[in-house]
Amino acid sequence: MKPLRSHIIILFFILVSVNISGQNYIGMHRDSIQKTVRKDFPDFRADNTTSNNTYNYLKLVDRVNEQTALFFLSSDNRCTRVRWMSDYSNLGDIRSMLDKKYRKAGENKWVHNTGGKEFRITLDEEEWYFTINFFED
Repeated sequence: MKPLRSHIIILFFILVSVNISGQNYIGMHRDSIQKTVRKDFPDFRADNTTSNNTYNYLKLVDRVNEQTALFFLSSDNRCTRVRWMSDYSNLGDIRSMLDKKYRKAGENKWVHNTGGKEFRITLDEEEWYFTINFFED
């Protein structure tokens, strides 16, 4: 089962990187994000079990609850940032993928330039999980 999950995670990041360089989640409307994710990531589903009155976001989780993706939205429901959390069992694969796909910009930091815009990617190691953040600089 472990190899299958690693492939799903790598697929997730490949699709996110394709979206960043072309059809980008950042700037996308909530409805378009939901349709795109439903098509590209059938193992992810919307999670409406919690509510937060401070942030406007779309929360998606995978079937085994090993991964969570948050799409932070502006007041007009446009994506401004993507935050993805995962179990540490995936850290090596993800770090390797980030090193290959993006330009290293420091410890646990990468950048990606496309369409005249610069996107930052950071990896934060928490106690029980790690987090990847995608945002426009």
